Amino acid sequence: MAEAELVRPAHLWVPERAGSYGDEAIDLAEMAGRTLDAEQRLAVDAMLSYGPGGRWVALEAAVVQSRQNGKTSGCILPVVLADLFLFDADRIVWTAHLFRTARDAFADVVRLIDGCADLSRRVKKVTYANGEEAVELHSGARLEFLARSKGGGRGLGGKRLVMDEALFLSAESMGALIPTLSAREDPQIVYGSSAGLGSSDYLRSLRDRGRKGGDPSLIWVEWCAPGGWDDPPCERGRDCTHAAGAEPGCALDDESLWPLANPALGRRITYEYVRSERRALPVAEFGRERLGWFDLPEDEQRPIEPADWAACFVDLPERPEGTPCFFIDCSPGLSSASISAAVLREGRPHLELADYRAGAAWLEGPGGRVKELADRYPGARFAAFAAGAVSALLPGLEELGIRVELFTAQDMGRACGHLEKLVATRGITHDGRPEYEAALAGAVKRFVGDDLWTWSRRKSADISPIVSATGAAWLLETQPAYDLLGSVW
Repeated sequence: MAEAELVRPAHLWVPERAGSYGDEAIDLAEMAGRTLDAEQRLAVDAMLSYGPGGRWVALEAAVVQSRQNGKTSGCILPVVLADLFLFDADRIVWTAHLFRTARDAFADVVRLIDGCADLSRRVKKVTYANGEEAVELHSGARLEFLARSKGGGRGLGGKRLVMDEALFLSAESMGALIPTLSAREDPQIVYGSSAGLGSSDYLRSLRDRGRKGGDPSLIWVEWCAPGGWDDPPCERGRDCTHAAGAEPGCALDDESLWPLANPALGRRITYEYVRSERRALPVAEFGRERLGWFDLPEDEQRPIEPADWAACFVDLPERPEGTPCFFIDCSPGLSSASISAAVLREGRPHLELADYRAGAAWLEGPGGRVKELADRYPGARFAAFAAGAVSALLPGLEELGIRVELFTAQDMGRACGHLEKLVATRGITHDGRPEYEAALAGAVKRFVGDDLWTWSRRKSADISPIVSATGAAWLLETQPAYDLLGSVW
């Protein structure tokens, strides 16, 4: 490929070096039948940089590129082969977040070795047993393939460690691993990844170091489009919804940006396929996978923008008919409390802030607001988050004969996802109370596993109103159909 066709990395940092073993690794890969793209050759050359005495110029080397562009097979694999067959590494450990990914890399290495007599004759044994995949040379050198455990890096070792799927690495696991290498002579850690998730704190710290440059212990090679979710180069800037085909001037639809994060576009990846991805994938996934935009950190993610919430406002002359569902929520320390009501209106959920005040004492007792609502609307359901501050009030409400259903963290996670979807599709209406908008303006996510998230009280402002709205909408969603008719509330 001509040099003019090279897609240069958006971010490239290599400490001052004496030279690189990249040419040897590139020639070895070609001898084994793997011809590298110009971008892959550039990455290999950077990652195999050496300093005085021929030692690796940096402890860490990272390549970040969108999936299916060849960073594993064309960047990391040639480096590992060179270490195994040329540089006399005694032990190399290749790890991935998923066992399947590690085994795929193992199979690729074995195919290359089997297809090259000069390499295969140096192999003593190939172990295929699940979880024990390895290539051992007559010299005693071993290349092992492992899936990373939740315990992280303790027990790992070797001259070279490969951390594929680095977007799933945790700071804790790397904190356990890196000190174990201190007794090794001239070790190196290689990271391979696509752009990070909201939870990718360790990869994000690497990115910040690499993009800044000047770090003598890190080599950083990253392909991505300019901008990001916090500063998208769209005509409408941060006001752009990024909806496919619906936002003129959206950066996600700018096909001139796609190759900057996907050097294989037009070679092994077709434009037509990526256009189909644009229509099929959620906005965040497409931006991360095809523009190389890191997700915002979890504590900066706003799942529902105030503008989208405002678009769901309706000004009703009177409240809808139907049996309401009420959700009670209190802020930490019982500093404030909210009750939201949900009822069906024209086939869609409608939310109203039934009450919001400072403190929480006004909820309790025979003359409290909860008792008043329960007496006014017999049969109405009440619920609260079991782990919330409101739990302190529940015994008193039970003594008044008011049954309050309790949401688990999983229930609340499903409720949050439900509200996010309803707002995005304009499948819900609300009364436009300013307390809702104020809560949303300062509300961020907290992930709870299984792709679920809840509202983060630690990172957010007073979010009691939006928490109560979230719970009320889910309570209505789970309401049996025969209970959806009733008095005007």
